Amino acid sequence: MRRRSVMALGAVVGLAWTGLAAAQGRFKMQTVTPLGATRQGWSFQAFSNGDLVGILRKGTNNKTEVHVLSASHNYQRFIHQTETALGVSDDTWDFVALPSRDLMAINRKGGSARADVHILDAGKDYKAFKLQIATPLQANDRRWSFGANGSNDLVCINRLGESGKTEVHVLDGSRKYDKFKVQAVSALPATDSGWDFGVVSSGDVVGIKRRGESGKTELHVLEAGAGYGRFKRQAPTPLEAADDTWRFAVAGNGDVLAVLTREENAGKTEVNVFGST
Repeated sequence: MRRRSVMALGAVVGLAWTGLAAAQGRFKMQTVTPLGATRQGWSFQAFSNGDLVGILRKGTNNKTEVHVLSASHNYQRFIHQTETALGVSDDTWDFVALPSRDLMAINRKGGSARADVHILDAGKDYKAFKLQIATPLQANDRRWSFGANGSNDLVCINRLGESGKTEVHVLDGSRKYDKFKVQAVSALPATDSGWDFGVVSSGDVVGIKRRGESGKTELHVLEAGAGYGRFKRQAPTPLEAADDTWRFAVAGNGDVLAVLTREENAGKTEVNVFGST
């Protein structure tokens, strides 16, 4: 898969633009960031306002690190870079950026055959945990994805549930994630590794199909208000079909951040933003 790179569109490294693509109702922004190549060992999340959270699973001192790029500065400026209280995090861990700007680390295979939640406290520079608890969610694998709604509930997406479809299980944030608020079979059939997921503030689940029938990366948005039993939107995006050099993060405000980790453009990470609503 190839696409016109940011440099091919005439950008200079470090310069963000909205340009012709945005004028045509396509990308809100495409830019090269100051973050180096992130092909290995990185995960990405987005805070509610669109700030991009880069999570380095094994930093210099064998700690998980957080590197936050500011949306209001067109992803040209770091507003936070720190090592956290969490040690090295392998692929049994997943991450969710909470509306409070805390960072949730989910251990898929925690104690007592359960998934554990570990919340890193933003108010303490991510160097202390606000909460560490076992959830009622059974230990799970990469078939599961996670996100948070505007109430800090944890939205758990099972690509292949017992129903044979994609399922949504919501853990109640007000109960410290010890009880399910919603458990639903969605309108989406079983999904595989060709899909990524995110959650917006309303609780809607954004399904991102990397290679849709349209030949583009596609959005399939499940409506929280309908118990995830119907789609709010199904549409191709401005992004061509995406291979595994792309990562996706969904902000609470509905923006989808498509992060290109391939070593192009002087070895820098790119951010490409489009809307999900």
